[in-house]
Amino acid sequence: EIAVVNSEKSALVPMDFTEKQVQLIKDTVARGTTNDQLALFLYTCKKTGLDPLVRQIHCVVRQTKNGPMMSLQTGIDGYRLLADRSGKYAGNDDPIFDDEAKPRKATVTVYKIVNGIRVPFTATARWDQYYPGDAQGFMWKKMPHLMLGKCAEALALRKAFPAELS
Repeated sequence: EIAVVNSEKSALVPMDFTEKQVQLIKDTVARGTTNDQLALFLYTCKKTGLDPLVRQIHCVVRQTKNGPMMSLQTGIDGYRLLADRSGKYAGNDDPIFDDEAKPRKATVTVYKIVNGIRVPFTATARWDQYYPGDAQGFMWKKMPHLMLGKCAEALALRKAFPAELS
């Protein structure tokens, strides 16, 4: 189905969402998007089967020198869901940190069934490559292990499931 989201440009939006849900998404998790950006976000949600209202996928609008730019970011729960849907996801190990007091890198191994064998895929995320800076790094300072571990897990999942997570 197709529905119109307000008359700003009469942008058409692919729908698996009710009009009320589309408005909720625009007012909350996709705040600040144009109708075209919202349409792209909802199209991506529909194509991937990820639900923005439960934080499986995020619509992020940032101010740049060229004006506001939107990017779509899959959350760790979205990555896990897509890997699980493949029928080949076989779990993961907890992150391993280089320093428990002040982690600078985290390594995670995820497993995929390949030709009937549980195969490991390991990836490492480094703090200096993922920390978003002090302006946006509140959660990173509050829960550094969790945030860095999620980045490492996402990298390992993308390694193991490139077709599902591209």
